Amino acid sequence: MVEVVTVLAIFVIMASIASVYMSRYVNNTNLRTVARQLASDIANSKQMSVTQGLNYRMTITVGTPGQYTIEQRDAADTTSTVKATKIPTDSGAGLKIDSTTYLNSTIYFQQRGTTSLGEVVLKNSVCKATICSTATINSTTTGKTYVTYIMQ
Repeated sequence: MVEVVTVLAIFVIMASIASVYMSRYVNNTNLRTVARQLASDIANSKQMSVTQGLNYRMTITVGTPGQYTIEQRDAADTTSTVKATKIPTDSGAGLKIDSTTYLNSTIYFQQRGTTSLGEVVLKNSVCKATICSTATINSTTTGKTYVTYIMQ
């Protein structure tokens, strides 16, 4: 009986340690998923703008959780049609759009294939001290989009 209780106690301790690491792994995986989705949406919006010969824009709302909206502009570039609105927490809890450097929090996609220059920073709830896991999505004026990560 003592052996069984000892084995169970060891199992419980190992399971509790593993659950902490598994939670961190899941949260960081969700952050990577959202970052890749946002980078993909930026690239797709650029491509749709060139293909359709219409301007597009992506408006980013910073906060917890934040969101971004993809809009297609009409030929006269006066009105917009919302194509999609996405929220980071749709891919997991604890994610947020932390900041952006785009002018007026908007990325503009021109028909000739150029985009606004800037970055968007996503964060999750995995932190050590005051540093949290982050994903930074950058885009250049030529439309190249890339993601860098700092994982805790």
